Amino acid sequence: MNKSLHVTLAVLISSFFACEKVIEYPVNDANSTLVVEAVAKNLPGASYVLLTQTIGLYDDPNTIKYVSGASVEVVDPFGTVYVFSEDESVEGKYAHEDFQILPNQTYDLKVDYDGGVFTSQSTAMNKPQVDSIFTFQQIGTDDLGNPDTTHFLFYTVTDDPDEKNFYRFVLWVNGEKDDELFIETDDLGNGQTYTSPFFGITFDAGDSVYAELWSMQKENYAYFSALFTNLNQSPFSAAPSDLPSNIEGEGIGCFGAFMVDTASVVFP
Repeated sequence: MNKSLHVTLAVLISSFFACEKVIEYPVNDANSTLVVEAVAKNLPGASYVLLTQTIGLYDDPNTIKYVSGASVEVVDPFGTVYVFSEDESVEGKYAHEDFQILPNQTYDLKVDYDGGVFTSQSTAMNKPQVDSIFTFQQIGTDDLGNPDTTHFLFYTVTDDPDEKNFYRFVLWVNGEKDDELFIETDDLGNGQTYTSPFFGITFDAGDSVYAELWSMQKENYAYFSALFTNLNQSPFSAAPSDLPSNIEGEGIGCFGAFMVDTASVVFP
């Protein structure tokens, strides 16, 4: 779990919807493609499905077309159907207040929209383990000799030795979800307990941090890795690879069943 990647989600989202030619998804101004971001968690009420559409080549690249009026269902391994209702306060978002997943179980997603049916399936892994997150202050001075303190956030985790693990960390700072994306594998630390800092993010004294560690299937990790790779190639790199998708039915995107462990801390 020592391989760590981080990239700003705001950039990911902008590039995802504005640069279809880069990620080699077909784009047709007359027929937009449905984009599915489906997150299923073991935390009650925390699962959601976000539906958007690709934009045309000549549309404003900062435009995101959210999808309303879809029918969204998730079926658990026992055959129970959960109908996700559209969130009136968040355009394009569908959720269910009671739904939660179990480890090592398979879940099916079905989206009906505009005459099309879009499906996917994902299996949850074991629950990951966050031993702790903790702060560190580096006290120094700025260029003018004034006191200057840099705040760092570290995490300690224990990897599950019984399965191949793929992880994602998500942070909320003072109640606001942070845009940094952290994804990791256990390639160099299978079954080990270790400590590492969060890179690419700054904190201030008094900040309150809530962290989630997600375990995921390999295909979910491949999706996030491809986003990172496509957005960080130089102009002289080889042609970018296709962005993986596990959505069936002429849609694109990702459905994942993520087991989650949580931790929190407040900077002194």
